[in-house]
Amino acid sequence: MYHAQKSLSLFPVPLLLGPHHTGPVYLISVLENYSRAVLASKISPTQNQWDYLEVLFAALSTAGVPKAIVSDGGAIFYCNQAMHVYQALGIEKLRIEKKQAWQNFIETMFNIVRRMADFHFHQAASWEEMEQTHRKWVRDYNSQRHWAHEQREDGCHSPAEVIGWHKGTMVEDATLNRILFATRYTRYLDRHGYIRFQDWRLYGERGLADHKVSVWVYEGTLKMEYQAVTLSKYRVELQEDRKHIKAVSNPRLAETVFRSPQLILFDLGPDEWILYWKGQPYAYRSRKRLMSGVIQPALFELPEQEKAAGAEALSSLLHLMISPKPEDAE
Repeated sequence: MYHAQKSLSLFPVPLLLGPHHTGPVYLISVLENYSRAVLASKISPTQNQWDYLEVLFAALSTAGVPKAIVSDGGAIFYCNQAMHVYQALGIEKLRIEKKQAWQNFIETMFNIVRRMADFHFHQAASWEEMEQTHRKWVRDYNSQRHWAHEQREDGCHSPAEVIGWHKGTMVEDATLNRILFATRYTRYLDRHGYIRFQDWRLYGERGLADHKVSVWVYEGTLKMEYQAVTLSKYRVELQEDRKHIKAVSNPRLAETVFRSPQLILFDLGPDEWILYWKGQPYAYRSRKRLMSGVIQPALFELPEQEKAAGAEALSSLLHLMISPKPEDAE
């Protein structure tokens, strides 16, 4: 068994949506072993390597790089992209013994999930309610007392209190982007909820105007997310260089808790709302040539001033003044 230490432990678990939905919903979380704090978590209808990398990078961006990552033998933890990330960041990859799930501390955490939120997950009637339940569970789990910390004498009994300000080695987002083969980008939403990505304008979420979002491009899909929550997806076709977007189609918006409380003036359907378009390409700003022999005349003709006594040059701050004579004392 891997004893509690400053490392990350990851493990996905499937949950089922409520009666109004079909298909599984996967909960992918990152747990810090020592404090039992959930560093990053998301719910997703899929469980592939990109979903895992999104949660992993969210944890690395906020909590830093750990010494080791513990997981079971799931394929998404050992895909080529994940192994490249481990090697580039100097993370040791540890694996629990086969059929010994009790060695992974996150198994206990998922049992807590079932007790705290399983009922509410099944009662959710929409994806937005699922996300609200998930966010509330993460907040409650990190802030409430944990049995593993009941014997502490420093007064810290919740995962958030135990982890406190402790972090791993912090790495800049630009470095993380390069490690992931430049498939992850960051952009800011404008006041209407759009981003500019290359020459394209793509809609994310109007309720997150001026916020920084993450943009993922992989396997013909462009996905925009905020705090590990998917905002929108687009089908993209890349040019021959495999870097620039040639065409965009099939926009899909997600129901999130970040939507703006301001109602729109017209209720438009997905086919009536322009969610993307190609704008003008970036143009280099031309430098203005300096013209020689041109003298800018003064706007107003001012009277000539004389130099004050003792001044070496004429200045608007130095001029002759007549000092008033003191009145004769009576």
